[in-house]
Amino acid sequence: MYASEHPDVDALAGRLNDLMIMKPKPSPYPLIRMGGDRDGAYLIPNDLADIKACFSPGVNNTKNFEDELTTSHGITCHLCDYSSDIKSLETPLIEPMQTFTKKWLDIDDREDSITLDEWVEGQCPDHKDDLLLQMDIEGAEYRNLLACKQSTLSRFRIIVIELHGLDSANNPVEFEHELGPLLRRLDNTHICVHAHPNNCCGEVTIEGSDLVIPRVIELTFLRRDRLIQHQNGSTHQPLLPHPLDLDCNVSERPPLLLEGAWVDERSFASESPAGISTWKKVGLLSKRLDHACLQLQQLKEQNRQLEHTQEKAKQRIDYLEKRLGELDRPIKIYIGLKRLLKPGKRDG
Repeated sequence: MYASEHPDVDALAGRLNDLMIMKPKPSPYPLIRMGGDRDGAYLIPNDLADIKACFSPGVNNTKNFEDELTTSHGITCHLCDYSSDIKSLETPLIEPMQTFTKKWLDIDDREDSITLDEWVEGQCPDHKDDLLLQMDIEGAEYRNLLACKQSTLSRFRIIVIELHGLDSANNPVEFEHELGPLLRRLDNTHICVHAHPNNCCGEVTIEGSDLVIPRVIELTFLRRDRLIQHQNGSTHQPLLPHPLDLDCNVSERPPLLLEGAWVDERSFASESPAGISTWKKVGLLSKRLDHACLQLQQLKEQNRQLEHTQEKAKQRIDYLEKRLGELDRPIKIYIGLKRLLKPGKRDG
């Protein structure tokens, strides 16, 4: 086999292809929002029947998502986070349907850590049980999901995950270290049915292309066998943005949109619910415009303050130059007198 004449182009194409694993595909189930109306809420396929349990590492003292799963769908939820504890949770544990483990989810074999394999096996040893995974652990998702057994990963019918540091896609070496391998591994058994850009950290353009990706993204995956079971049934086309999406995870920052290669033309159709998605997009664009106008006003104010400072500095310079001019003649007289009065050399 001959090597490509354009290895850099081929490598970029491979990365773009891997990144499009995150592009949502049609789902046999409609999406529902779980977890309220603030950061920590996610869209998942309404395929929750007979799910035995949800595993949620990275609590950060908030469990609205898990509370709704338990109260509305009767799903047991297991939580773990070493940085939190039961007394710090915003809502009390719903016993016996919720458990909390004060450990990090990690692969370092420390006493304060537990691996995903150990945690799942300890709580749900019956491998026939379907599970749900909701993971937001600030970058540790890569090493944990790459290190777990395939049999563990395949038990999760639904995976909701927040991926961090997607700007690594602009570095081929970094991309192949974590992001690329994880996306390919997830794609083997699951398919992405929803994506939502977290606006906390902005976005980046993949060099050499026009693909813009958020630095942090929330993804929902559905196990592929759930699609196979409904091959002849109706499907729900992906909508970006989805009408049920939160506008912003961080209200102080402008919303982000997944556009270009992320979106199929059908997303711009006028029929509901695609039409609703289009109007939501208009609303998000309006919010982005509001943020841009506010930023422009702030820049104008900063510029005004800078001009004021420059004017004061100019006035000070003019004053100093004037004083220097006034002192120029006396200084020259003083220097001349000093030279005249300087004693001559003594005779040897």
